[in-house]
Amino acid sequence: MRPRALLAVLWIASVACGPPPPGTSVGAAPRPAFGGTLLREDRVTLTQGSVVRAVGVGRRWVYAATPGAIIVYDRDRRAWLPPFVRDGGFDPSLVRRIGVDPDDDSAWLITAMGAFTLQPLTAFVTRAPAGPLPQRLRIGSLESVYREFPSVQAFEQLLTRGDAALQAFPVVAGARAPDRTEVWLGTFGGGLYQVDPLFNRADPRQYGLAASGVGAIARAADGVWVAPAPRAGDTRSALVFVSRDAQQFRWLDDAARRGFGGARATALAAGDGVLWMGTTNGLYRVPTSGDGMRAFGAMSGLPSDVVLSVLPRAKGVWVGTDRGLGFLATDSADLRGHAIAAADFSGVPVRALLATGDTLWVGTDVGVVLRPPGEDDRWVRPVAASEQPRLRQGVRALTNADSQVFVALSDALLAFNLRDGQWREPWPAAPWRAVGQIDALSADARTVWAGGPFGVIAVNRANGGSRLLRLGSDLPDAVTAIVLDGPWAWIGTLGGVVRVRRSSDGLFP
Repeated sequence: MRPRALLAVLWIASVACGPPPPGTSVGAAPRPAFGGTLLREDRVTLTQGSVVRAVGVGRRWVYAATPGAIIVYDRDRRAWLPPFVRDGGFDPSLVRRIGVDPDDDSAWLITAMGAFTLQPLTAFVTRAPAGPLPQRLRIGSLESVYREFPSVQAFEQLLTRGDAALQAFPVVAGARAPDRTEVWLGTFGGGLYQVDPLFNRADPRQYGLAASGVGAIARAADGVWVAPAPRAGDTRSALVFVSRDAQQFRWLDDAARRGFGGARATALAAGDGVLWMGTTNGLYRVPTSGDGMRAFGAMSGLPSDVVLSVLPRAKGVWVGTDRGLGFLATDSADLRGHAIAAADFSGVPVRALLATGDTLWVGTDVGVVLRPPGEDDRWVRPVAASEQPRLRQGVRALTNADSQVFVALSDALLAFNLRDGQWREPWPAAPWRAVGQIDALSADARTVWAGGPFGVIAVNRANGGSRLLRLGSDLPDAVTAIVLDGPWAWIGTLGGVVRVRRSSDGLFP
């Protein structure tokens, strides 16, 4: 038996008693899973889920077509399967109708250029035979839902009204369940809704991101917060909470649901029930409760409206902008900020901020600058800056792990040991340039990960071994953020967020 056929047989056997566990990852083509492993949860790509263009409902599965994926909900287990994203010649954005085969509950994904069949348990998407569609298919349509349940059309604006604001989302797709009085609606901006048409009640079934891209990520207690990087035409731009198992999602809009002015997020920090989000249109303080959001910018005393980095501290928030560093004192009555007048970096972009104890690290386009403990107005260069010209090069990102501070330049990495005070260039043989200009950096006790427009490189700190995730084959778009969270690495890109399972050495299979 061929290796690929053997993998398929083993996979089918592993799911014969039920679907893969929640949070697992599936490909959208008949090929082995990511990294050659049978586990489908190694890589999950979450894309925009607020726009649902087509819906199909079977006895067990609910299928929904979004711009970047086919999402599948298990009605029996009340759990999501991993999405079927673009892969192997299949493009979810082309799907306009979904039919369900009553014989095996599989989906037929209907496009203008033919149909594809989707088998949830075997994780295969294959092209359907040419010719007319089988007569047995149940093809859901909004018109048929309205004919059978006129009250759904009459009350749809109430059914799809969001919790945060009195705004309803337009319904663009629908399908009826074959075995119970239940309707599923797809909306333009609100995602998927499960509706009881007899009592006119609806439950949102949010999955994925609200916007197309990711600008920043912050770790939460039981998952991550994802800040949006919307594209032109996006109907909704919200902060999104994603649980570790990729089963729970929460979309957090600003008070007026204006998508934070349509700005792209550039930085995000979470703590004490508050999210601090830096954007191209100012700084936002967003309570996770959803109430009392505030915005700050140049009119609030900050150096600029373009925020590049954020670092909350006990007495306030440090804010790096494209025109220097600012500080917003959170214990003041009016929450007014002020610019930091320091000769070394006044008016210079501040792309990264980091605190080690009471020392503030500032990564600027003219190098690293420090604020020593107890020195409120004193800003200094590292002692080694006079001997190492690289410490005066532009800094793209900063991170730390145990006793090491890592400084990302455009195409290299420097490390400072907090114990002996020495600077080093670790792992000079690592192919940092393979990812392009470094824009994201994260580290823990085992590894350092760096990302850029061409992908991600992960380096084992013990032996310098590295692995690459490349744009196109592994990642949907340029990398904007990386968060390491135990067994998972969360990679933000302009095409969504990718959750990657890490192997025992901290890298990935």
